[in-house]
Amino acid sequence: MNDKLLEVKEVYKTFDGVVQALKGVTIEARKNEIVGVVGENGAGKSTLMKILVGVYSPDSGELYHKEKLVPFPRNPKEAAKRGISIVYQENGVIPWLRVYQFLFLGHEDQYIKLLKLQMDRMKEQAREILSELHVECKVDAFMHELPLSTQKMVEIARAILGVRLESENAETTPIIILDEPTAPLTDEECKDLFKDLLKMKKNASFIFISHIIPEVMEYTDRVHVLRDGNLVAQYDLSKEKMTEEDLFRAIVGRKSSEYISRTEDREALSKELVLSANNLTKRGHFYDVSFDLHRGECVGFFGPAGSGKGRIIRTIAGLMNYDKGELKAKDQELKADELPHVRLARGIGYFSGETGKELFLNWSIAKNISIINMEKILGKVLPVIQFKAEKKMAEKIAEKLEIKAQSVSSECYSLSGGNKQKVSVGKWLERNPDILLLDDPTIGIDVGSREDIYEVLLEMKKNGISMILVSDEPKEYSILCDRIMFVMDGRIQKVIGPEEFRKVIST
Repeated sequence: MNDKLLEVKEVYKTFDGVVQALKGVTIEARKNEIVGVVGENGAGKSTLMKILVGVYSPDSGELYHKEKLVPFPRNPKEAAKRGISIVYQENGVIPWLRVYQFLFLGHEDQYIKLLKLQMDRMKEQAREILSELHVECKVDAFMHELPLSTQKMVEIARAILGVRLESENAETTPIIILDEPTAPLTDEECKDLFKDLLKMKKNASFIFISHIIPEVMEYTDRVHVLRDGNLVAQYDLSKEKMTEEDLFRAIVGRKSSEYISRTEDREALSKELVLSANNLTKRGHFYDVSFDLHRGECVGFFGPAGSGKGRIIRTIAGLMNYDKGELKAKDQELKADELPHVRLARGIGYFSGETGKELFLNWSIAKNISIINMEKILGKVLPVIQFKAEKKMAEKIAEKLEIKAQSVSSECYSLSGGNKQKVSVGKWLERNPDILLLDDPTIGIDVGSREDIYEVLLEMKKNGISMILVSDEPKEYSILCDRIMFVMDGRIQKVIGPEEFRKVIST
């Protein structure tokens, strides 16, 4: 018996008569499975998903539902009638609604009798669907009171419930599109989410969009790979033997930095000391942190959420003060109350992966790059901005990092997540600080953009820039770091090298 629920064939989509977003893509979703759709930013994933839920109309192509040719939906309500709904990456909950109110939001008209809302019936049905889908929470709880992973599960439950309420066939199996569902979650919350999703497969099928290769490898049954609007590969992970590197190559078309040996670079590290901490303490966050950082070296602080690793790097950046201990850069004391601009003047830069904090999104690429490099574009006679010099500097960075934009005059809000991140790292590449603090530098971006950033950071290291890394992505440590310090309960537990670290995280 064929278990094919949904199939799109030879879908094409062009925007503005010029940009070909999809070039004859064919994918399918089967009953009781999680099928992955992966690719870099701009590969066409989001466009295809928006076609499936009726946000966009395709130029051409065919849609089959249970092997029956049907029209593409014209809006999300039509898509829901066909069993298709989407849960977007951004947290879509309304914090001050109770769980049962959020579940039935937009469908209250089906629960009105004698001009009165049947809240008891809504609560009872809410309990039933949450129990059926293994979502553990009280229906009277406010959404903001739930853990993020549970909030996401309630969003998924709402999507499934919406399909059931809209569908003309009570036996329709919901197909739920999950667009980067783990982006706002911690590692522990991700594990909780996937544990619940695997249970939900009995009641629904999922199309799973993700940039995180280990998630795709572990939790999907099959995977479709898009690149530049084309379907370039598809795999049945239950039958085919694949490695993460195999999938990476399919997505990006080249080898991953993780598998390139950096042994020679690490052996050639300078002995010049650029930063030292001695018994650095911030009560309630971290205690007696001591380490040295040498020129061209990258030291990582690794630990679970709440370990104190993020507080350490923010203290070095001047975003937090410290209570006791000693912090020195090139034998100069860094006082506890120094602000970030003072640390920057001392040669310490801070690069966060949160582009909303790192960039002025309504400014152009050129302005964002020049904001910390003003001395390079000011006139020698009069201290005014030389706009030609600013543009030339930005174009050099855009070319080197392959930032995809119409021009360096494009405002940053219009860029993809990966290209925003490249602008962020580009301004530091131009600044060339002595020390660059990396706080989750590649969070939420696709694997291709991530690799581009790794290559730039490795080049900066080779040119003598020292780095400190804090990340929720373990593989970044083995790619970038020369030493990794394990942090637990605010204290350094042990220090190991990248090869040993790789063995530890793989076990």
